[in-house]
Amino acid sequence: MSNSLIATWQSYSAINTSYCVLPDGCRDLIIKINQKERPLWFISPLFNEAQSIMVESNATMIGLRIKPGAEIQEQALLDFAQTRYADEIEDYLDDFVRMDRSVDDALKCLASNISSIKQASTLLGVSARTLQRFILKKTKQSPSYWYQLARVRKAAKHISYSSCLATLAQEYGFSDQSHMTREFQRWFKCTPVTLLNHPDLLAQLSENSYG
Repeated sequence: MSNSLIATWQSYSAINTSYCVLPDGCRDLIIKINQKERPLWFISPLFNEAQSIMVESNATMIGLRIKPGAEIQEQALLDFAQTRYADEIEDYLDDFVRMDRSVDDALKCLASNISSIKQASTLLGVSARTLQRFILKKTKQSPSYWYQLARVRKAAKHISYSSCLATLAQEYGFSDQSHMTREFQRWFKCTPVTLLNHPDLLAQLSENSYG
């Protein structure tokens, strides 16, 4: 398996439809295949909120989920992908994707059981300012993005196992239940109760990703 890859996935829709994609801290190399057009390769952006994605009828989507924080030679990878079958790309992914060990360590720290970005910088042995500059340069997102995304995803993944939202909020470092609800609405565009009643969204949270 590629060192840059954390998961592969495939979907098919017989009808025109849309589905919600929750932010997961990852970018995916995706090929869209249908009967009307040539196969299309593209790389998904790094989402900062839930997205409604339109899917055409009889379209197959195959995706390779790349590790959070990886540096991707996007155009070179897309040009290469056009010359290969989808099931061949994984063997060559590491030629176009680089994972900086320092970035990996920093993102894992920001996703761990810490109470603040300041605590993360202390654990990493750098100043908060240095951490801010480094993560922003390497990922195009701030440490706050990664810290808050990991926190809300961890709370969301455990919502099915909690009998009390206030307790869940406290466990994952939110100031109170209202704070947690606002973060769910910001990132997922739904409340904790709404998420709890959507098995398809809960299933997304169980997939390999960030946080």
